[in-house]
Amino acid sequence: MRRSLPTLAVLLLAACVPQPVVWDADTDRLPGALADSARLEFSTDLVPRYFFAWEPAAWPAEPAQCIATRRAALAPSGTAYATWFTVRTDSSVILRVARSDDRGLSWQGAVTADATDVGREGCARKAPFVSVDSLNDYVHVVYHLVAREGAGIFFSHSMDGGGLFHEPVPIVYGDRPSAASVASIGDTVVVAYEDPNSRSPRLGLAISFTQGHIFATRTSASDEAGEARTPRVVVRNGRVAVAWTATQQGGGAPRTALRLGTLQPSAVR
Repeated sequence: MRRSLPTLAVLLLAACVPQPVVWDADTDRLPGALADSARLEFSTDLVPRYFFAWEPAAWPAEPAQCIATRRAALAPSGTAYATWFTVRTDSSVILRVARSDDRGLSWQGAVTADATDVGREGCARKAPFVSVDSLNDYVHVVYHLVAREGAGIFFSHSMDGGGLFHEPVPIVYGDRPSAASVASIGDTVVVAYEDPNSRSPRLGLAISFTQGHIFATRTSASDEAGEARTPRVVVRNGRVAVAWTATQQGGGAPRTALRLGTLQPSAVR
């Protein structure tokens, strides 16, 4: 079949566009679903491994707090952060973050990271995800809510130890409530998320080389085998790992999938 010159030009151009992540050939799979409390980290020799998320001895107390959305993260310095949604009387929510300087034994007053939600789901929401950068102690949160301009997954961060959070940055718009996770190392921030617009559950990856101020590129994170949910991500020394719960359409035993790749900063325009 002959192709027109414009069609050939598009195909050649697409073939020349560098990919933001070069994925390794194989995706590892282990029996069982990825636990909601699981997180990813790289060892010193860049081998990904799972660990259980740290939980404080006591959580911050706040009226109307959505208990099921609480998440926490502990920095190497011992500083801890907790995040959650607090529900308003109209069933919209506020994203809140609190800081602890004694590994979660006591908490400072919570601050608002995002107050733009206009949804009416109350506490029936996907939990936000919080992480702390090991190099600069920046605090990153990702979450799904219904902003005035549309529902979607958003990112916000604090560069002053949780005192002030920057204006939220949209990762992807989509009505379907979706989970996300975030990891960073210095200027590099990556967000793995359930794509709220895909017909079959898939994961996407948003990449920033500007500390999360701008996410210049997005790409697919999960492979094409089955459905993908519950994303986890880690990044270090130019390597990225994404894990998720993989299931087959129509049922079957869940498995934990792990995919490794190398970031390509030159692909970001």
